[in-house]
Amino acid sequence: MELNITGEPVHTRCLAIALTQGQGESIEFRADILDLRKAGLIALGGRIATAGIIHKMELRGAFSRETGCIERIEWDQSHVMHEANLATKGECCRDPMVRLKELVGTRLGEGFVNELKQCFGGPLGCTHINTLFRELSAFVSRQRVVAREAPELQTARAPGERIASRSIFFDAFLPDDGANTVISVRLADIHYASTDENGSERLHSHDELRLVAEVELSSWQLRGVYARERRRLGPSCSDAPWRERDDELGDFAGRSSFGGMSRFCLERFGQREQDALLLSALLSLAPGMTQVGVTVSDGLAPSSGAHPGGGLAEMDPGPCYMLRTGGPLMETLASGMPGAASGESD
Repeated sequence: MELNITGEPVHTRCLAIALTQGQGESIEFRADILDLRKAGLIALGGRIATAGIIHKMELRGAFSRETGCIERIEWDQSHVMHEANLATKGECCRDPMVRLKELVGTRLGEGFVNELKQCFGGPLGCTHINTLFRELSAFVSRQRVVAREAPELQTARAPGERIASRSIFFDAFLPDDGANTVISVRLADIHYASTDENGSERLHSHDELRLVAEVELSSWQLRGVYARERRRLGPSCSDAPWRERDDELGDFAGRSSFGGMSRFCLERFGQREQDALLLSALLSLAPGMTQVGVTVSDGLAPSSGAHPGGGLAEMDPGPCYMLRTGGPLMETLASGMPGAASGESD
Protein backbone atom coordinates (compact mmCIF):
# COMPACT_ATOMS: atom_id res chain seq x y z
CA MET A 1 0.00 0.00 0.00
CA GLU A 2 1.38 3.41 -0.99
CA LEU A 3 0.68 6.87 0.41
CA ASN A 4 2.61 9.11 -1.95
CA ILE A 5 5.24 11.34 -0.32
CA THR A 6 7.66 13.75 -1.96
CA GLY A 7 10.27 16.17 -0.66
CA GLU A 8 13.62 16.33 1.08
CA PRO A 9 13.84 14.20 4.27
CA VAL A 10 14.60 16.48 7.23
CA HIS A 11 13.80 14.63 10.46
CA THR A 12 13.09 11.14 11.79
CA ARG A 13 11.76 10.24 15.21
CA CYS A 14 11.65 6.60 16.29
CA LEU A 15 9.85 5.17 19.31
CA ALA A 16 10.55 1.49 19.98
CA ILE A 17 9.01 -0.59 22.76
CA ALA A 18 9.68 -4.23 23.64
CA LEU A 19 8.03 -6.46 26.23
CA THR A 20 9.72 -9.69 27.32
CA GLN A 21 9.04 -12.29 29.98
CA GLY A 22 10.84 -11.60 33.24
CA GLN A 23 11.17 -13.71 36.34
CA GLY A 24 7.95 -15.12 37.75
CA GLU A 25 4.99 -12.89 36.90
CA SER A 26 7.12 -9.90 35.94
CA ILE A 27 7.20 -8.48 32.41
CA GLU A 28 10.36 -6.65 31.43
CA PHE A 29 10.08 -3.54 29.27
CA ARG A 30 12.45 -1.47 27.22
CA ALA A 31 11.42 1.78 25.54
CA ASP A 32 13.67 3.92 23.33
CA ILE A 33 13.27 7.32 21.67
CA LEU A 34 15.61 8.59 18.96
CA ASP A 35 15.44 11.97 17.21
CA LEU A 36 17.60 12.13 14.11
CA ARG A 37 17.80 15.61 12.60
CA LYS A 38 18.87 15.64 8.95
CA ALA A 39 18.99 19.40 8.35
CA GLY A 40 19.01 22.71 10.17
CA LEU A 41 21.35 25.10 11.96
CA ILE A 42 20.25 27.30 14.85
CA ALA A 43 21.59 28.99 17.97
CA LEU A 44 19.92 27.35 20.91
CA GLY A 45 20.28 28.46 24.54
CA GLY A 46 24.02 29.02 24.42
CA ARG A 47 24.74 26.10 22.07
CA ILE A 48 24.69 25.60 18.28
CA ALA A 49 22.12 22.99 17.25
CA THR A 50 23.04 21.09 14.08
CA ALA A 51 21.98 18.00 12.19
CA GLY A 52 22.68 14.66 13.86
CA ILE A 53 21.39 12.63 16.81
CA ILE A 54 19.45 15.12 18.94
CA HIS A 55 17.79 12.88 21.52
CA LYS A 56 18.65 9.30 22.39
CA MET A 57 16.99 8.08 25.57
CA GLU A 58 15.84 4.75 26.94
CA LEU A 59 13.73 3.39 29.76
CA ARG A 60 14.11 -0.11 31.18
CA GLY A 61 12.25 -1.85 33.95
CA ALA A 62 9.56 -4.31 34.87
CA PHE A 63 5.87 -4.42 35.74
CA SER A 64 3.54 -7.04 37.15
CA ARG A 65 1.62 -9.12 34.61
CA GLU A 66 -1.23 -9.49 37.10
CA THR A 67 -1.60 -5.89 38.34
CA GLY A 68 0.24 -3.84 35.71
CA CYS A 69 2.07 -1.97 38.46
CA ILE A 70 5.62 -0.83 37.76
CA GLU A 71 8.15 -2.76 39.83
CA ARG A 72 11.42 -1.21 38.63
CA ILE A 73 12.57 1.73 36.49
CA GLU A 74 16.01 2.46 35.05
CA TRP A 75 17.02 5.01 32.42
CA ASP A 76 19.78 6.33 30.21
CA GLN A 77 20.09 9.56 28.20
CA SER A 78 23.17 9.52 26.00
CA HIS A 79 21.96 12.48 23.89
CA VAL A 80 19.91 15.38 25.28
CA MET A 81 19.09 18.83 23.93
CA HIS A 82 20.42 20.94 26.80
CA GLU A 83 23.73 19.91 28.32
CA ALA A 84 25.06 21.83 31.31
CA ASN A 85 26.67 25.13 30.23
CA LEU A 86 26.91 28.77 31.20
CA ALA A 87 23.51 29.61 29.75
CA THR A 88 21.82 26.91 31.89
CA LYS A 89 23.94 27.70 34.97
CA GLY A 90 25.01 24.07 35.15
CA GLU A 91 21.58 22.50 34.72
CA CYS A 92 20.82 19.86 32.08
CA CYS A 93 18.00 17.65 30.84
CA ARG A 94 19.13 14.72 33.00
CA ASP A 95 18.57 16.51 36.31
CA PRO A 96 14.87 15.60 36.87
CA MET A 97 15.20 11.91 35.96
CA VAL A 98 15.49 10.76 39.57
CA ARG A 99 11.79 11.63 39.93
CA LEU A 100 10.92 8.60 37.81
CA LYS A 101 11.52 6.39 40.85
CA GLU A 102 8.30 7.84 42.28
CA LEU A 103 6.38 5.97 39.56
CA VAL A 104 7.26 2.58 41.05
CA GLY A 105 3.96 1.06 42.18
CA THR A 106 1.93 3.00 39.58
CA ARG A 107 -0.25 0.93 37.23
CA LEU A 108 0.40 1.18 33.50
CA GLY A 109 -2.72 1.63 31.39
CA GLU A 110 -5.88 3.56 32.20
CA GLY A 111 -5.18 6.48 34.53
CA PHE A 112 -1.40 6.29 34.12
CA VAL A 113 -1.07 9.57 32.21
CA ASN A 114 -2.58 11.51 35.11
CA GLU A 115 -0.12 9.88 37.53
CA LEU A 116 2.73 10.67 35.12
CA LYS A 117 1.73 14.33 34.98
CA GLN A 118 1.72 14.57 38.76
CA CYS A 119 5.16 13.01 39.05
CA PHE A 120 6.98 14.09 35.91
CA GLY A 121 4.82 16.59 34.01
CA GLY A 122 5.70 20.13 32.97
CA PRO A 123 8.52 21.70 35.01
CA LEU A 124 9.01 18.45 36.94
CA GLY A 125 10.25 16.42 33.99
CA CYS A 126 11.22 15.99 30.33
CA THR A 127 8.82 16.15 27.39
CA HIS A 128 10.60 13.34 25.53
CA ILE A 129 10.58 10.92 28.44
CA ASN A 130 6.91 11.77 28.97
CA THR A 131 6.19 10.97 25.32
CA LEU A 132 8.04 7.66 25.66
CA PHE A 133 6.32 6.66 28.90
CA ARG A 134 2.88 7.51 27.53
CA GLU A 135 3.50 5.31 24.51
CA LEU A 136 4.73 2.48 26.73
CA SER A 137 1.52 2.70 28.76
CA ALA A 138 -0.63 2.80 25.60
CA PHE A 139 1.13 -0.26 24.21
CA VAL A 140 0.74 -2.21 27.45
CA SER A 141 -2.99 -1.44 27.28
CA ARG A 142 -3.11 -2.65 23.70
CA GLN A 143 -1.24 -5.85 24.55
CA ARG A 144 -3.80 -6.60 27.29
CA VAL A 145 -6.63 -6.27 24.76
CA VAL A 146 -4.93 -8.61 22.28
CA ALA A 147 -4.21 -11.16 25.03
CA ARG A 148 -7.80 -10.96 26.26
CA GLU A 149 -9.06 -11.76 22.77
CA ALA A 150 -6.53 -14.61 22.36
CA PRO A 151 -6.29 -16.56 25.65
CA GLU A 152 -3.39 -18.65 24.29
CA LEU A 153 -1.23 -15.54 24.64
CA GLN A 154 -1.71 -15.62 28.40
CA THR A 155 0.26 -18.83 28.86
CA ALA A 156 3.53 -18.69 30.78
CA ARG A 157 6.67 -17.82 28.81
CA ALA A 158 10.29 -18.64 29.47
CA PRO A 159 12.36 -15.79 30.94
CA GLY A 160 13.69 -13.61 28.14
CA GLU A 161 11.04 -14.71 25.64
CA ARG A 162 9.57 -11.84 23.64
CA ILE A 163 5.91 -11.05 24.21
CA ALA A 164 5.25 -8.02 22.01
CA SER A 165 6.93 -5.03 20.39
CA ARG A 166 5.88 -1.70 18.90
CA SER A 167 7.69 0.69 16.57
CA ILE A 168 6.59 4.17 15.51
CA PHE A 169 8.50 6.04 12.82
CA PHE A 170 7.75 9.73 12.31
CA ASP A 171 9.40 11.07 9.14
CA ALA A 172 9.18 14.67 7.94
CA PHE A 173 9.80 15.86 4.37
CA LEU A 174 10.04 19.36 2.90
CA PRO A 175 8.65 19.64 -0.65
CA ASP A 176 10.25 22.11 -3.06
CA ASP A 177 7.80 24.92 -2.30
CA GLY A 178 9.06 25.12 1.32
CA ALA A 179 5.63 26.24 2.56
CA ASN A 180 4.48 22.91 3.93
CA THR A 181 5.92 19.80 5.47
CA VAL A 182 4.68 16.29 4.71
CA ILE A 183 4.65 13.88 7.67
CA SER A 184 4.69 10.10 7.41
CA VAL A 185 3.88 8.01 10.50
CA ARG A 186 4.29 4.24 10.38
CA LEU A 187 3.24 2.20 13.39
CA ALA A 188 3.73 -1.55 13.67
CA ASP A 189 2.76 -3.89 16.52
CA ILE A 190 4.01 -7.46 16.72
CA HIS A 191 2.45 -9.91 19.17
CA TYR A 192 4.31 -13.18 19.62
CA ALA A 193 2.78 -16.59 20.26
CA SER A 194 4.68 -18.99 22.49
CA THR A 195 7.82 -20.42 20.94
CA ASP A 196 7.60 -23.77 19.19
CA GLU A 197 9.15 -27.04 20.42
CA ASN A 198 12.49 -26.00 18.86
CA GLY A 199 12.53 -22.66 20.64
CA SER A 200 11.83 -20.63 17.49
CA GLU A 201 9.62 -17.55 17.70
CA ARG A 202 6.11 -17.72 16.30
CA LEU A 203 3.92 -14.82 15.22
CA HIS A 204 0.43 -14.28 16.58
CA SER A 205 -0.37 -11.05 14.74
CA HIS A 206 1.20 -8.09 12.96
CA ASP A 207 -0.82 -4.86 13.14
CA GLU A 208 0.11 -1.86 11.01
CA LEU A 209 -1.09 1.71 10.62
CA ARG A 210 0.27 4.21 8.11
CA LEU A 211 -0.62 7.88 8.27
CA VAL A 212 0.27 10.89 6.14
CA ALA A 213 -0.33 14.50 7.15
CA GLU A 214 0.40 17.77 5.40
CA VAL A 215 1.20 20.70 7.69
CA GLU A 216 1.55 24.39 6.83
CA LEU A 217 4.85 25.59 8.29
CA SER A 218 3.88 29.21 8.98
CA SER A 219 0.97 28.21 11.24
CA TRP A 220 1.51 24.48 11.89
CA GLN A 221 -2.04 24.07 10.62
CA LEU A 222 -3.02 20.66 9.30
CA ARG A 223 -4.09 20.71 5.66
CA GLY A 224 -5.09 17.06 5.54
CA VAL A 225 -4.64 13.72 7.33
CA TYR A 226 -4.96 10.28 5.70
CA ALA A 227 -4.54 6.81 7.20
CA ARG A 228 -4.68 3.10 6.37
CA GLU A 229 -4.71 0.14 8.75
CA ARG A 230 -4.50 -3.65 8.54
CA ARG A 231 -3.96 -6.79 10.63
CA ARG A 232 -2.12 -9.89 9.46
CA LEU A 233 -2.39 -13.07 11.48
CA GLY A 234 0.26 -15.65 12.27
CA PRO A 235 1.82 -17.98 11.93
CA SER A 236 1.99 -17.33 8.16
CA CYS A 237 1.44 -13.54 8.22
CA SER A 238 -0.17 -13.75 4.79
CA ASP A 239 -1.31 -10.65 2.96
CA ALA A 240 -4.43 -8.80 4.13
CA PRO A 241 -6.36 -5.80 2.75
CA TRP A 242 -5.81 -2.29 4.09
CA ARG A 243 -8.74 -0.46 5.67
CA GLU A 244 -9.03 3.25 4.88
CA ARG A 245 -9.60 5.66 7.80
CA ASP A 246 -9.71 8.88 5.73
CA ASP A 247 -13.43 9.51 6.22
CA GLU A 248 -12.91 9.70 9.98
CA LEU A 249 -10.10 12.25 9.69
CA GLY A 250 -11.72 14.97 7.59
CA ASP A 251 -12.27 17.36 10.50
CA PHE A 252 -8.53 17.43 11.30
CA ALA A 253 -8.00 19.69 8.27
CA GLY A 254 -7.68 23.29 9.43
CA ARG A 255 -6.74 22.39 13.01
CA SER A 256 -3.47 23.47 14.58
CA SER A 257 -0.94 20.72 15.27
CA PHE A 258 0.23 22.83 18.23
CA GLY A 259 -2.22 23.84 20.96
CA GLY A 260 -5.04 21.47 21.85
CA MET A 261 -4.12 18.74 19.37
CA SER A 262 -3.73 15.96 21.96
CA ARG A 263 -7.03 16.79 23.62
CA PHE A 264 -8.84 16.75 20.27
CA CYS A 265 -7.33 13.37 19.34
CA LEU A 266 -8.34 11.86 22.68
CA GLU A 267 -11.88 13.18 22.38
CA ARG A 268 -12.24 11.68 18.90
CA PHE A 269 -10.45 8.34 19.27
CA GLY A 270 -9.74 7.76 22.96
CA GLN A 271 -12.87 5.77 23.79
CA ARG A 272 -12.75 2.74 21.50
CA GLU A 273 -10.21 -0.06 21.76
CA GLN A 274 -10.21 -0.56 17.98
CA ASP A 275 -8.91 3.00 17.51
CA ALA A 276 -5.82 2.54 19.70
CA LEU A 277 -3.27 2.41 16.86
CA LEU A 278 -4.78 5.38 15.05
CA LEU A 279 -4.76 7.38 18.29
CA SER A 280 -1.07 6.66 18.93
CA ALA A 281 -0.16 7.72 15.39
CA LEU A 282 -2.14 10.95 15.68
CA LEU A 283 -0.64 11.78 19.08
CA SER A 284 2.84 11.60 17.55
CA LEU A 285 2.18 14.57 15.26
CA ALA A 286 2.44 17.47 17.72
CA PRO A 287 5.66 16.42 19.52
CA GLY A 288 7.22 15.45 16.20
CA MET A 289 6.44 18.85 14.68
CA THR A 290 8.39 20.51 17.51
CA GLN A 291 11.49 18.84 16.11
CA VAL A 292 10.64 19.64 12.48
CA GLY A 293 10.47 23.37 13.23
CA VAL A 294 14.19 23.57 13.90
CA THR A 295 15.13 21.77 10.68
CA VAL A 296 13.76 24.62 8.55
CA SER A 297 16.25 27.08 10.11
CA ASP A 298 19.41 27.13 8.03
CA GLY A 299 21.11 30.07 9.74
CA LEU A 300 21.81 30.74 13.40
CA ALA A 301 18.56 32.69 13.75
CA PRO A 302 15.33 30.64 13.80
CA SER A 303 13.13 30.86 10.71
CA SER A 304 9.53 32.01 10.87
CA GLY A 305 8.46 28.37 10.51
CA ALA A 306 10.46 27.15 13.50
CA HIS A 307 7.54 27.63 15.87
CA PRO A 308 3.96 28.87 15.37
CA GLY A 309 3.75 32.47 16.53
CA GLY A 310 7.49 32.94 16.90
CA GLY A 311 10.40 31.61 18.94
CA LEU A 312 10.70 29.88 22.27
CA ALA A 313 10.66 33.16 24.19
CA GLU A 314 7.02 33.61 23.11
CA MET A 315 5.94 30.19 24.38
CA ASP A 316 4.17 29.66 27.65
CA PRO A 317 7.00 28.62 29.98
CA GLY A 318 6.99 25.39 31.90
CA PRO A 319 6.64 22.58 29.30
CA CYS A 320 9.61 20.81 30.93
CA TYR A 321 12.24 21.18 33.65
CA MET A 322 14.71 23.12 31.49
CA LEU A 323 12.01 25.58 30.33
CA ARG A 324 10.31 26.11 33.68
CA THR A 325 9.30 29.57 34.84
CA GLY A 326 12.24 31.28 36.49
CA GLY A 327 14.70 28.61 35.40
CA PRO A 328 18.18 29.65 34.24
CA LEU A 329 17.59 28.74 30.60
CA MET A 330 14.34 30.72 30.42
CA GLU A 331 16.12 33.70 31.97
CA THR A 332 18.84 33.39 29.34
CA LEU A 333 16.25 33.26 26.56
CA ALA A 334 14.36 36.25 27.98
CA SER A 335 17.57 38.28 28.25
CA GLY A 336 18.05 38.20 24.50
CA MET A 337 21.70 37.26 24.79
CA PRO A 338 23.33 36.04 21.54
CA GLY A 339 22.42 32.44 20.86
CA ALA A 340 19.39 32.54 23.14
CA ALA A 341 16.67 32.14 20.51
CA SER A 342 15.09 28.75 19.94
CA GLY A 343 12.21 27.04 18.29
CA GLU A 344 12.51 23.79 20.24
CA SER A 345 11.57 22.61 23.70
CA ASP A 346 13.67 20.22 25.77
